[in-house]
Amino acid sequence: MIQNCNTSFSWHTAAPSCVFPETAAINCRRLARSVAEVGLYLLELHACLAYGPDDLPRKDYGLAYHLHLPLDLPWRLGGETVFYAMEGLLEKTAYLHPWAFVLHPPERPDDLHAFLGALAASGRDPQAVLLENTDTASPADVLALADAAGCGVCLDLGHLLAMGHALPTDDPRLAPAARMLHVYSPFGVEGPPPGRSHSHRTLSCLSPEGREVLMWMLTRLRPRTVVAEVFTPVHLLESLAVLDAVAGEAARNCPAGDGA
Repeated sequence: MIQNCNTSFSWHTAAPSCVFPETAAINCRRLARSVAEVGLYLLELHACLAYGPDDLPRKDYGLAYHLHLPLDLPWRLGGETVFYAMEGLLEKTAYLHPWAFVLHPPERPDDLHAFLGALAASGRDPQAVLLENTDTASPADVLALADAAGCGVCLDLGHLLAMGHALPTDDPRLAPAARMLHVYSPFGVEGPPPGRSHSHRTLSCLSPEGREVLMWMLTRLRPRTVVAEVFTPVHLLESLAVLDAVAGEAARNCPAGDGA
């Protein structure tokens, strides 16, 4: 029986905007049948700055949104320059009222602080930025960065498992900071390949150990959004089914009335 667990499971289930080999607009229209929220994956700065009205979703799909900011931001130029370089992405998606901006943190904390300072000066809330753990930044690393910078955390299950990172489960800052989860299996059922490379596989490929970590995240944290971060329609549907099954198992194993 799981002690001190979260039994509400009131998160939004979300998908990336690149599940189908179509525009983000078409992805969002189709994904609205299966999920409550879509992450607009704006992963390439210049390509996404060139998006026009036909590339982005309409407001009437009934979805909530968040943004995944580009992976190729020019941090060598400094955090303030990075913000100004990508501010156009925030402007062209503002009509969708995204509630969060997922960011892979830069190597230098000073660049992050400069980025957040420029974002705040533009009238936006730094608390909407969620730092994601990556291959080079563990969950403990991003939690410390987020705490110092006044923003939140997006926990990525696949990065954590692929790199053998640990969750800082005893840190009381984790639960309030972890407002989003990215969930997928980093390996196929055959297990990890040589080295530390990984891919985004369906949740049905999770190892027993990976499933235990997912269960811990769902029962001990209170994320607003859980993203099934896979990029094909069949794997998305499989992952949503696994997520439902794990949530159901967690609810059955939590003591009645235990919402601590």
